[in-house]
Amino acid sequence: MAEPLHLAQVAYAAYGQSTDNQNFLGDPMPDWKDLPEAIQTAWAAAATAVAQEVTETGP
Repeated sequence: MAEPLHLAQVAYAAYGQSTDNQNFLGDPMPDWKDLPEAIQTAWAAAATAVAQEVTETGP
């Protein structure tokens, strides 16, 4: 499995692409490097959970 932080960055970028780089309030999304550590950690936890689900259940 890829590193959780890398998966988080990929997920964050995909979210941005699907929302025209706007957050849930319609404001511009900050660059990954500008997110607070707590938010990066939350994205990493979400990405890890998805990766584990996919790995454990398979196709």
